[in-house]
Amino acid sequence: MGGIQVLRLAYDTPVCIGHIDRESATFAYDPGYLAKTDSVPLSLSLPLRAEPYDAPSIRPYFEGLLAEGTARQALAAELGLAVEDYLGLLVACGKERIGDVLVLEAGDTRETDSAEAMGYAPVSPDELSAMFGSYSEAAEENAASRLSLAGTQNKVGLAHDPSASPSDGWLRPRGLAATTHILKTSYLRDIPEIEYLCMRAARTCGIAVPDTFLIAGQNPVLAVSRFDRVVQDRGTALQVRRVHQEDMSQAFGIQPGSKYAELVGGSVASVARLIKRFSTQPAQDLSQFARALLFNFAIGNCGAHLKNYSIELVRGANGRVRFRLAPMYDLVCTTRYPRFSRNLAMRIGGAQTIDDVDTEQLEAYARDLGVTTKAVRNWAEEIVGNVVSGIEAAGEGACGEVFESTPYVAEGLIEDMLPRLEVLRSFCSG
Repeated sequence: MGGIQVLRLAYDTPVCIGHIDRESATFAYDPGYLAKTDSVPLSLSLPLRAEPYDAPSIRPYFEGLLAEGTARQALAAELGLAVEDYLGLLVACGKERIGDVLVLEAGDTRETDSAEAMGYAPVSPDELSAMFGSYSEAAEENAASRLSLAGTQNKVGLAHDPSASPSDGWLRPRGLAATTHILKTSYLRDIPEIEYLCMRAARTCGIAVPDTFLIAGQNPVLAVSRFDRVVQDRGTALQVRRVHQEDMSQAFGIQPGSKYAELVGGSVASVARLIKRFSTQPAQDLSQFARALLFNFAIGNCGAHLKNYSIELVRGANGRVRFRLAPMYDLVCTTRYPRFSRNLAMRIGGAQTIDDVDTEQLEAYARDLGVTTKAVRNWAEEIVGNVVSGIEAAGEGACGEVFESTPYVAEGLIEDMLPRLEVLRSFCSG
């Protein structure tokens, strides 16, 4: 059946990391890569070693690079592949995904050997609008560009000319060229606006988030700047550097389908321990993680699962693999929609549902983090003091162009938040 080569690509020169045997679905790091002094593993769950990893060990990382749910079904249908054939889907859409990893057929050097394969083609406003008519249209675009974007939402990857306005200057990558933005929409019309408001408000609460803006089309579209891409100033041509990333589900070796499952000993406590052990700046990263959970509670985001937190893997000064917590993403209120579960993706204290969180659970949350209650109160105070004004300002267009409906979406979002903000105020005053 042939093999699969796994490469890393920062700019335009791929480096072979290792190989997947299709028949056994095992992965082995390349000996040449292991010999490099600056080599970094694909994942914390797949440390560098000469021995191959078996199929169950590699599946969480590699399958975690693919889309999920309806988006994956549409992509598989477009490519004529079985939904469960995750290796086939990886190869078919192996040129561009989260991080800097490429997955190609072994021996396929048609694109990796040609510098001319790197480039961009302009996307017209009509083309851009048509991409988001349905899941099948987004899947068609991703299949044509061989892009694989993790998650369940309807999304595509494009590059954007930084000198152009948000509605113009969109570019389709050719060959191995990298995208700079993820564009997504939803079958629920308000979701792009809600996420835009939440992302903008998070920044006012001291939480690192990528830039976002709204685009009008057949359906409202949210454009999110990729934090795993760095645009380089190299003359007139767009030059983009890829940054190696993985999400927490991959880091813990958890299958995407189990991203909502509570980790043994508690997900919050487990992530906190991981941060303290491997982060290059554990205090700062723990603060960001803790703030993000409090912010998600405030806005009513019950879907902040393990795949919604990512890390950038780096080689530490002492040779150990370390990481930095990536900016937060997918911050969206789910409690506005009765069809969505009110169970928390990560329990706060012992609370399984968002409505069960009280001051006692928030005190337990501090213990799970391994920090003082005072520290959590300080972070909660910043959110209580800034989140409403941040949403209001974004809704009125202070952070960029919005739709006529956006101020009303902001009002509804704030109204939904009020009971949870009271819980946080009570906690802060205790």
